Amino acid sequence: MKPLLEEFAVILSDQDKGRTLEVEAQSFITVRLNENPTTGYRWEVETAGGLEMVGDSFEKKGDAIGAAGVRVFQFRAPGTGSYKLGIRNWRDWEGESSIIDRFYATILVR
Repeated sequence: MKPLLEEFAVILSDQDKGRTLEVEAQSFITVRLNENPTTGYRWEVETAGGLEMVGDSFEKKGDAIGAAGVRVFQFRAPGTGSYKLGIRNWRDWEGESSIIDRFYATILVR
């Protein structure tokens, strides 16, 4: 899936963990997180708090078998309000005890 190209777009990465940001209604928010799915650990959205998820893809870095890459989540901010976004990196079949990282942000939509 190609990234959405819109006038109002915000790109977040691991460095933005815990951040609160303001965006315009109908803005697109992209979250890019390093991932190596061959280890079994994958990023998964825990809560989008009302944000509309419009994309989930993986961009491989390199051609080697088992190469790491970047998980790309795309959301649309539907209307005004405060939205909590939470994403966890885990092995879903092992449950909560397997969580090795979390990404979270608060999105304030005006």
